[in-house]
Amino acid sequence: VMIALAMACDPTLLIADEPTTALDVTIQAQILELMRRLQAETGMSILFITHNLGVVAHHADDVVVMYSGRVVERAPVRPLFAQPEHPYTQGLLACLPGKARAPGQPKPKRLFAIRGQVSSPLAPPPGCAFEPRCDQALPECRSAMPPLIDIRQDRQARCVRVQPDAQLARVA
Repeated sequence: VMIALAMACDPTLLIADEPTTALDVTIQAQILELMRRLQAETGMSILFITHNLGVVAHHADDVVVMYSGRVVERAPVRPLFAQPEHPYTQGLLACLPGKARAPGQPKPKRLFAIRGQVSSPLAPPPGCAFEPRCDQALPECRSAMPPLIDIRQDRQARCVRVQPDAQLARVA
């Protein structure tokens, strides 16, 4: 019903906010196929807002990863899944079953988990919002939010580690 209402105005952009949440896999597949068909027929763009990385991997062309309300990485879907640049994106992908081990390595007993808790939006850290949870943090991560910078064609990240002059000393 919601898709029908959204399509009634012949949009050029359909914003799909968690379109598959709480749906069984059969209904989820039907909804995603319907959206794909409508997109092909009308030429509209679809903006998925989702935590479902499977939906992202199979239905997105470009991905924007956000942490604590800020964009931390933007890239085409395949390069992002193959080589994530931001530590948060790396952590998200490492949490996926089957992704947490290198080829030829034994299956881990436990899935990877990003340590710590999300900071309060009422009291964010002074620098990078992910710094308190980041295993790759540098001293400068604590002082200022890094800008979103171009790292390659069609790729951006908000991390001091991807900046050309980044020091590689870890926070103690």
